Amino acid sequence: MQIKAEPAATERATLLILKELAIKVGHLKIAPTEIRDNANLFDDCGLDSASVVDMVFGVEDAFGITIPEEEIDAELFQNVSKLAEFVDAKRAGARGE
Repeated sequence: MQIKAEPAATERATLLILKELAIKVGHLKIAPTEIRDNANLFDDCGLDSASVVDMVFGVEDAFGITIPEEEIDAELFQNVSKLAEFVDAKRAGARGE
């Protein structure tokens, strides 16, 4: 299952896609609606340092962005909403907004 974002995805859609990716990467058996918007991807979704790599690749693929290695840190994955803001900012930058 490949998850792709539409170019005009809203913040809500970004959150949903990130939650779906977390479920896929974390091998969770829950619905995206069961993940709070401010959920910690490590504590609440079971991601670890190895699965963060899969999450980064999934985010890059789903949203058509590149996340430079120097921008990847644990703090970025502490909150689904903050990750969504980061992704939306990257997408806006890629479109030249």
